Amino acid sequence: MRKQSHRPYATDENHMTQENELNHALDNPDLLIIAGSRLYGTSTPESDHDYRGFVVPPFEYLAGLGRFEHRVIREPDTVIYSLQRFIELLIMGDPVCYEILFAPEANIIERTAIGVALLRSRELFACKRFARRISGYAQSEWRKVAGTQLVPVKRTPNESEVVEDIRAVFHPQKEEMDEVIRLLFLQHPRETRPARRKLGAKRKAQIERYGYCTSSACHTIRLLGQLRELMQTGKLTFPRPQAKLLSMIKRGELSLDRVVELYEDAKTRADRAIENTDLPTNAPIKQIRTIYHEIVAHSIRCDQRFVDYAEGYGERWERW
Repeated sequence: MRKQSHRPYATDENHMTQENELNHALDNPDLLIIAGSRLYGTSTPESDHDYRGFVVPPFEYLAGLGRFEHRVIREPDTVIYSLQRFIELLIMGDPVCYEILFAPEANIIERTAIGVALLRSRELFACKRFARRISGYAQSEWRKVAGTQLVPVKRTPNESEVVEDIRAVFHPQKEEMDEVIRLLFLQHPRETRPARRKLGAKRKAQIERYGYCTSSACHTIRLLGQLRELMQTGKLTFPRPQAKLLSMIKRGELSLDRVVELYEDAKTRADRAIENTDLPTNAPIKQIRTIYHEIVAHSIRCDQRFVDYAEGYGERWERW
């Protein structure tokens, strides 16, 4: 595991283009962790390997007209955000990004000095905004337990076209798109409908075998537990303290009645934690912005390509 190191920047001597330099940076992220079930403590030998992290992109993406937000790699399942996008998602209360900041040592694959700097400030992002997002995810997963979904009663052709345009233009991840749809149709009447045909083969098989979707039940109880801990302490613990119980749910070893009892108890505790939390409504934007600027300044200062570029600045300016 690489710790508190500087990313090995390529230089102009290597004749690397801007895109190649970005690929080089993505191969050496500032923070990369093992996520998913292997973070939660509910993995099996057959579980996928999921990786999440962030990187400060080359200076052209910081000072130029181009913008890099994230890179998705299908095999293995990897998502690496730009630091700017990562911080934006944290400020908006994205629970998946917040999990990344609390990965234990055993799950950290890459960590540069920049990664360390953000990890030291991780609790600045703790705020009430996470409550709505995590609660929404938990409720969505709970409906899948019985193979149902909550949908707008009717969506007009124009509204459907807008949704598809957003997907085509912005390419949001599933969690982000779910939140966009939730906000777009917040005022629409909704109803619960069967949704088994939209479930994957694995989840359908779980419902047939156990009478409920064990994966979704496991996710629901985990999310509510994380919500409660975050609202009470501003932190997250991984692997999850209830990892053994969560694994039992995931394997279908508990009856649906018992899972319902666990859900109702977890939801009551989470709701109480939200009501009694001392966390601020929003994260301190000014303080976070200062940290971001310092990190970017450090990154540019360490980028030999930028140093070489800056040395010829005066002569180029005079020519212009």
